[in-house]
This record gives sequence, structure tokens and C-alpha cells, in this order.
Amino acid sequence: MNKMKKFFVCGFHEESNTFNPRLADYDYFDIFKPEEVNSKNEKLPLIFKGIFEAIDDFKGELSENGSLPQVIGGPIFYASSGGPVSHRVVDLFLEIAERSLSEAGSVDGVIIALHGATTSDKSYDVCGDIIETIRRIAGEKTPISSAYDLHANITAKIIKNTDYISGYQTYPHLDMRETGYRAAEALIKGVTGFESKTVCISLPQTAPAHAYTTSTRSLAGLMQKAQELKQKKIIEDYSIFQVQPWLDIKEIASTVVIRAKDEEIAEKTAKELAADEFSIRKDLLGEKLLSVEDAIKKAITNKTGKPVILADAADSPNAGACGDSAYVLAKLLPYKDILNAAIGLVDIPAVKEAYETGVGNTAEFTFGATIAPKLSAPVTVKATVISLHDGYFKNSGPQERGEAFYLGKTAVLGIGKIMLHVVERGRMGDPAFYGAFGIDPEKCDLISVKACTSFRAAYKDITDEIYNVDTPGAAGCVLTNMRYENIPRPFFSFR
Repeated sequence: MNKMKKFFVCGFHEESNTFNPRLADYDYFDIFKPEEVNSKNEKLPLIFKGIFEAIDDFKGELSENGSLPQVIGGPIFYASSGGPVSHRVVDLFLEIAERSLSEAGSVDGVIIALHGATTSDKSYDVCGDIIETIRRIAGEKTPISSAYDLHANITAKIIKNTDYISGYQTYPHLDMRETGYRAAEALIKGVTGFESKTVCISLPQTAPAHAYTTSTRSLAGLMQKAQELKQKKIIEDYSIFQVQPWLDIKEIASTVVIRAKDEEIAEKTAKELAADEFSIRKDLLGEKLLSVEDAIKKAITNKTGKPVILADAADSPNAGACGDSAYVLAKLLPYKDILNAAIGLVDIPAVKEAYETGVGNTAEFTFGATIAPKLSAPVTVKATVISLHDGYFKNSGPQERGEAFYLGKTAVLGIGKIMLHVVERGRMGDPAFYGAFGIDPEKCDLISVKACTSFRAAYKDITDEIYNVDTPGAAGCVLTNMRYENIPRPFFSFR
């Protein structure tokens, strides 16, 4: 008698920025235990919801003698971007994953969701280490499918130990759920007899994440070309990874991954798309950055009736930067009685002082440079505490719409017409970062957004006056100005 099909599902997600000096420890992660995964907890990240949807959709093909497919839950550790992970967090994940997978016995396949660009204080290739461990426990013959962020670093360990590789196909990331579905679908088809071949080609190049999207310019054309090949059924699937650039490590690359029925077609297509990606490398660097002063002048002279967005991408927590730079605030202070401006800042001491000062009271605060003092300078100024909050909000934009996020304790302070939203931890790319705390973005003359590209989808209905500016931070937009020591050479855009 045939047994029911069993799939082991787990995940570890954190995008590391090696220029961020703060380690991501236990408190940085949302940790879901195996029993929460088995019960398909509603709070699970979208990519896992996609995995479960695929398993449900293929129940007919997977059912045997009336037995429905079974999900065996492993751990899910999920975090935003940040500094390298404290390796004790990785050890805990692996301990739970090994125990859960061993207790499950023989499984028909493993589906694991990772970010792909994760380092720790002991390893530059955390995702490769995890895949390698899962492979050792599951066995060489058990198929493994893995899902990744578009900014993943697809290493030799990942390629060696994974049968199916699926990555986000959009940036801003609007297809998290769909990517989980694709990863599960690839495995399910393989388990039920569909044969395919995967080819990976790595490229020695990267680009700052503020400078491109998958819906504009040359990268849009490359993605459309790959999508048309899939629609025509020439290939089964594709992933075009633009590696996270703020990884100062020895093994790093952008990677084209093609899966097709025929290995020759997969290899030919991968080579063609890799050549196309290499040919657009200069366009991916984007246009020249504005100075903060020039962006402020645009806000002062703006006649559109819409706010001007100043994109402080170099200090974007979504890119693993610290979010603690007060550089833009310092530049705005001379205009505090002229511009209605909104600014976000990660600053735990300032939040504490705001709570001690109390709503309606004014005090002298020192803002900024509390996490990475070598990357920016603090600013001292009098500010009035407008409101205090518990820091929970839900995204209003299309990326993870309705998903809840936690900023820690937060405070809104007034400095003339400047509204400063100070938080304990950062996620600043959605309008609700301001709107949920009493700051209406549409009534601002200028909005400072600490994000690279993700915010564009959320703000497109508010304004098209968006300017990337030259600011300091761990996610510096001019990569050649960053102090890389380990990155391989030659490597574009480095010499």
C-alpha cells in the first residue's frame, strides 16, 4: 500500500548588510514553532501561505488511496533586513529543524523559504549552511525546493544541495505569495513524475537597490523576455537574482536560474539571459543622485500640490541599514518654519526620552548616530512631544498589504513644521509608517523615506515627485564609495 505524501516545510529569512554593526539576535526575529506551521498560523509570512495554497491545489495529484498530502512543520524564523545574524540564532533554528525533520522520518520532499543574502558573525553563507544541513538529514534522494528574495546570493552550497530554486520576480516585491506557490509547485511536479533540469549562471556584478525596478527601464525588458519564454512553454520557470550589494564577502554574484524540460534549452536560455543581464549592468546603477539641499529646493519651489519625496536609500532599514542617520534632519532644520516635512528615525534613547518628557512638553533632544556612529553625526535640537504610540501598524501599500508590523515604542515630535517619527526599530517604506501615527503624508511638502525602491509602489498614488539623494549610511548608493575589503575582483561596479 502506498503511503501518503509528506512535505517538510521550514524557513529562515533575514537580509544581512555587513556594514551594519548591530547583530540581529533572537529579539529581531518572529519565531514560529513547528506546531504553528502545521496549523498554518494566519500570521505566517506570505511566502508560506503560497506554499500551502500550492499543496492544497495539487491535492488530487498527491492523494493516494484516499490519503491526503501532509505538511510536516519545521521552524520558521522571519526577520526584516538588518546586520549579520548572531549565529546562536542560526544554531537554534538548525537544532529545531534537525529534530523536526528527524522525527518526521521519511518525507517526499522539503520546501524551504530563505532570503538568500544572510550572513552571521560566524558564516558568510547562512542559507547555504542551512540547505546543506537539511540535505544531510533528508538524504541525497529527497528532493528539496527553495524559495528566495530577488536579492539573494545564490552560492555554490545552495546550487549543490537544492533541486529547485525559485526567486521573487518583482521589485518592489509584490509576488511573495506567488513565489512560495512556484517553489511548492516545482517540487510537487517533480514528485509526481515531471522531469526538468535547472541551470544556474552566476555573474560578477551588483547594483544599488535604489536604482532599478522590474517594471521600468532595462530590467523590465529582461524580466518580460523571460516571462514570455515561460508563457510560450519554452522554459518551465526563471529567476533573475540581483544580488544584495551590501555584502562584503568573498563569494557573491548575481545569478540567472532557468528550469526547463530539456537541459540544452535550459542552458541556452540561461546563457542568453545572463548575457542580457550583464549588458544592462551600467543602466542598473541608475541616474546621478541629488544632494539633499537640491531636493529641499525642489520641495520649496514645487507647484504640483503633491509632496516631494526625498529617498534616503543609504539609511534604509529595508536594505539592512541602521535607520539612525539624522543627516536629512540636520539639512532640514534651517527650513523648519517653512516646510511641512515628515522624517523617520530609529533612535531608542530618543524614544525613551520622549516618554519621560511626556506629551505636550518640550525638551532638548539629541537625535541620530546611536547605532552606527561612524556613518553619520548626531543632531541636538529642541523638540515638542506630539504623541506616543505602541508601534503597531498595518501596511497600506500593495507590498504585503494589510500585514502587521511592529516598530517598538514610537514617538512623534514636532520641530517647527517638521514632524519627526522616532522608533525603536525600523520599517519605513510604507505611507502607513506615517499615516498610522497621525502624520498625513498627503499634507506634507516633503517626506523623507528611508527606503530603496519598495516604497514606490505604495507612494505612486500620492506623488510622482520622487528624488534619490546622496546621504551617508550602511546601504550607500554609490558602491565605490563604500569600504569593501573582501568582495572579489573584478566585480562590477568595482575595478
